[in-house]
Amino acid sequence: MKISKQKLKQIIKEELEIASIGPEMQGMAEIDDEGRMAKRQLTDINEYSGKMIEMLSDNTQLEAWVQAKITLAADYIKTVKHYLEYEMKQGEFDQVTPQNDFEGPDFY
Repeated sequence: MKISKQKLKQIIKEELEIASIGPEMQGMAEIDDEGRMAKRQLTDINEYSGKMIEMLSDNTQLEAWVQAKITLAADYIKTVKHYLEYEMKQGEFDQVTPQNDFEGPDFY
C-alpha cells in the first residue's frame, strides 16, 4: 500500500497531537463548557427562586408535593455547594481546563 507524502504528514501530525496530550487526556480532546452551563443553570435557579420568594408570604399554604420539591432543591444546592467548597479547599477541584493547542513541529 502506497501512502502519499501529504497523507503521511497528516498521519504524523495526528499521532504527535495524540502523544502530546498524554494518556490521561486521550479521548478528551474536546473541552466541555460545564462551568458555563452550571453558571447558567444557577442563574436560572437564582431568578426563579427570587420570584417565588416575592410570590409567597409567611402564611402561604403549599401543597405537600410543592414543599417537598422546594426541600429537595434546597438540599441539592447545599450539597453541591459544600462539595465544591471542600474540593477547592483540598486543591483537588481543578479550575484550570486543559487546552489542546498543540501545533506540533513544522514538518512542512
